[in-house]
Amino acid sequence: MSKFIKVEKDIWKLKDGSLWEGNVNECPEGNPDNVAHAGKEYQEDYLKLHGWGKKKAAPKKAAAKKAPETKAQKPAEDK
Repeated sequence: MSKFIKVEKDIWKLKDGSLWEGNVNECPEGNPDNVAHAGKEYQEDYLKLHGWGKKKAAPKKAAAKKAPETKAQKPAEDK
């Protein structure tokens, strides 16, 4: 049997396929499709079908540039 999840915020599907959680007036794109209403329960399978629960990979940071290694110099001996 499928698990039910109570949605805390409205879930909207944008034209590019990504999801937006929150008020439709704050949505970054116009005319999104409503996937789920806040406060109602939906089957987990239904939400996953629309892409809910998938985490987007964080953008990878460029590797830190290493400073060129400086070799230790021997101190000059006083004669």
